[in-house]
Amino acid sequence: MNQTPNDIDEIEDKVWDALNRISTHEAMCEERSKTVFNRLDKIDERLDVLNRNMFVASMGLISGMAGVIITLALRF
Repeated sequence: MNQTPNDIDEIEDKVWDALNRISTHEAMCEERSKTVFNRLDKIDERLDVLNRNMFVASMGLISGMAGVIITLALRF
């Protein structure tokens, strides 16, 4: 099968078009990845704050309950 110069040009155009589309796709995926990682970092920071707040609240609750138990124990 002999290919004419027009066929070769068409194939070459398709190859270059595919390469350009892949390059564009890679750039878009890289940008999405950066956005996702930034959002994950923010979520991680928020979870750290939430964990600290829960720890402080639980320590306060445990201390309060211990105070009540000690007060009741010393009363009798």
